[in-house]
Amino acid sequence: MDRVNDIYQNSVSTRGSAGFLARVEFRVALGVVFFSTMNFLRLPQFYFTFSDFLTCTSLILLVGAGRLSLRPIGAAPTIMWMGGLTTMLAGLSLSSLVYGDSMRGLVYLGQYSFAYLLLLVVIGGRSEKQTVALAKAYVLSVVLMCIHGIYVINILGHTDTTFVSGSGRLMGFVERENECAAVIALAVPILLFLCASGKLTKFAMLALPIMGYGVMLTGSNTGLASFAFGVGAFALFTLDLKRFLPTIAIGIGTAAAISHWGRDYLPAAFQRRVLGALETGDIGQAGTFDSRLALIREAINRADSSIFLGVGADQYQYSSFLGAPVHNLYLLLWTEGGLITMIGFITMILAGLGPGLAAMNRPGGRLYTVCTCTTVVLFLLCINAFASVYGRFWSVPVIIAVALSQSFVSSQLKNRPSASGRL
Repeated sequence: MDRVNDIYQNSVSTRGSAGFLARVEFRVALGVVFFSTMNFLRLPQFYFTFSDFLTCTSLILLVGAGRLSLRPIGAAPTIMWMGGLTTMLAGLSLSSLVYGDSMRGLVYLGQYSFAYLLLLVVIGGRSEKQTVALAKAYVLSVVLMCIHGIYVINILGHTDTTFVSGSGRLMGFVERENECAAVIALAVPILLFLCASGKLTKFAMLALPIMGYGVMLTGSNTGLASFAFGVGAFALFTLDLKRFLPTIAIGIGTAAAISHWGRDYLPAAFQRRVLGALETGDIGQAGTFDSRLALIREAINRADSSIFLGVGADQYQYSSFLGAPVHNLYLLLWTEGGLITMIGFITMILAGLGPGLAAMNRPGGRLYTVCTCTTVVLFLLCINAFASVYGRFWSVPVIIAVALSQSFVSSQLKNRPSASGRL
């Protein structure tokens, strides 16, 4: 009898310890997401951020609490995601060993694995309530970054700092102008989902113009187009025609009013880099478009010689006639790791559509589907203008959007009445 009591007490103690670890882990996971945009909080020796430290801590706590999910976004999507990631990393690693720098290949292997494997495990596989909380934490982080940027540029007037470039463009917590704009744009579908689904109050929609102004402060043409796509795609697939047309009319009217009476109040970086191209229709005036186009043409010409193996991870800039990496991730992966590397990356990201499409077939799942699919497609469009995306600020919004749909689908399956309980 004493032995039975001891076993019972031990089991209660174990459950209590696991529950405590789970509660602590969730708070750490909130920090992982919240600090993921704060790229400036990193070690000077190598790329390891404060968010990365929290990710490692969260992973250890998940294992300790026995809550580590091996299917964070569902069985089939997880297999497809992992298969694509493995294929991509294999192509980069082999190319680095044969033609490039094996050490750089090892660095890329670690960075991309951290961004798209560890973060997937830490963020995915949670309850719907927890996943929604993570989404709120991410949006809050992005909004605070925009408010901070507005304060630093418009009130303090600072330039050439950690957060503002010498030309007055907002770099934000990401410390990069175009990346900052893309991060803001990727948060738009998540914000709109939280507001449309009632997870946040309608007053939270005030964050949208703040984020829009933040994009303007970056002076990024890619960011502006991405922001417009995020808003437009979400509106198109969630609003009925009667509500959608007035929204378009208001948007056009606002743009016309700003063009005629509010031009001088627009951010200087936006006027200098974006407004001229919008007014004239000359895309050549859009920032550094011409130089990036030259890099893309060079990469296309080199793609034929990189069908099986490329020049190795991070080696394109050293073999390029222009001395810079091509700002198109698809072409960069192709030329550095071979065609299979690019295919692997695309396969991995497309796996994120699985939970979104699964949510569409369930009652109340439409908003989840729109959020996930809009974010995934927006990410695939954004990376046409960027050289690398292993920064955690890239992967977190995509994983959150996918995890939202998966958590909804999982909750629907758990709440479904069993066959034995039917009359």
